[in-house]
Amino acid sequence: MAASTSAAPAPKAPAPAPKAPAAARSRFSFNASSLRQNGIYIAFALIVVLFAVLTGGDLLQPQNLSNIIVQKSYILILAIGMILIIIAGHIDLSVGSVLAATGAFSAVLMVNHDVHWAIAIPLTLLMGGLIGAWQGYWVAYFGIPAFIVTLAGMLVFRALTLVILSNQGIGPFPDTVRDMANGFTPGWLGNVALGSLGGADLITLLVGVALVISIVWTQWRGRTARQKLGQSVDSMTVFLLKIIAPSLVLMFVVVQLARFKNLPWVLLLLGALVIIYSLITARAVFGRHIYAIGGNLNAATLSGVKVKSVTFWLFVNMGVLAAVAGIIFSGRLNLAGPTAGNSFELDAIAAAFIGGAAVQGGVGKVIGAITGGLIMAVIDNGMSLLGAGSEQVMLVKGLVLLAAVAFDVWTKRRAGASSR
Repeated sequence: MAASTSAAPAPKAPAPAPKAPAAARSRFSFNASSLRQNGIYIAFALIVVLFAVLTGGDLLQPQNLSNIIVQKSYILILAIGMILIIIAGHIDLSVGSVLAATGAFSAVLMVNHDVHWAIAIPLTLLMGGLIGAWQGYWVAYFGIPAFIVTLAGMLVFRALTLVILSNQGIGPFPDTVRDMANGFTPGWLGNVALGSLGGADLITLLVGVALVISIVWTQWRGRTARQKLGQSVDSMTVFLLKIIAPSLVLMFVVVQLARFKNLPWVLLLLGALVIIYSLITARAVFGRHIYAIGGNLNAATLSGVKVKSVTFWLFVNMGVLAAVAGIIFSGRLNLAGPTAGNSFELDAIAAAFIGGAAVQGGVGKVIGAITGGLIMAVIDNGMSLLGAGSEQVMLVKGLVLLAAVAFDVWTKRRAGASSR
């Protein structure tokens, strides 16, 4: 009888290596999304340090920091509206011309016709809203690409500026408007001594402390909420670093401003706009719809998002913010001129892209656009302090913009590769 044979058992496959916990992977592995979100702030810090060293510390002097904020406030205001337009997947090339037209309109009202500023300013904002509605209609309801509509608007509203001004400058503006653009808050509580640093405005210091407290509270609340949902969070060391570093930078700037004079009025206006629009984009339904439209238009439409309405109001909003910037710019120069706002649209677009907006839409933050605008302002100011020519400034700004967009594309590819 033949001996029975049994098949040899198949070799066992090696046991898979244990995976690192999700929290550990998020803390220690490459995170392209995190790098994309925080890279702009690291770049900003490095640029400030670079120019501070090259200028021998002149960049960080109290008066110079105040000048950077006041001189570029209108670009930062435009950047707030532009980032929303870009997140939704559009572009606005007309904001410089709209700024000029609305500034000219306000000058005619207040200077030529003695209309009180409290009436003239709302009328100017209304004009900006109507211009935005005009462009928003063609984009949202008629279906013409925003690039074409706003390119036409850039020409039309520049021509309108020349007509309103009769091709000549109009000024001077009332004292209230000039103070709004160039002035500082009164020292209501007086100054406090800071030792070798001298005196500093108490109100400005208190505002800085309040901002630091709000940063700490907001970050801690967000971390706690993510933990309750079982989501991974940064280690406590990284979390504290993310709180302490910006708080120290903020307090340094606040102390320098308090040492020079009090808070610039335009900084209070800009701060209010940043808070309002940050809340809209982060918490309001309208803000979520903006991201949905830019991220996936078809999915947003199928989800019930009123795409045409959202797009229309985005352009209305851009027109109003351009009018605000027009009043600030004209008040700062104390003159509404035919060439006001030339190339401002390029600075606003650059601020948005440098600040982290994606070319395809769907990505971006208001604070990122402000940071991008400040990077451009620091480059302008720093190279001016170094005596660089305008061609050198344009060269550096162009390279920075190219680097920012290249970084955005690279991080997207890296994130896509890591997810496969």
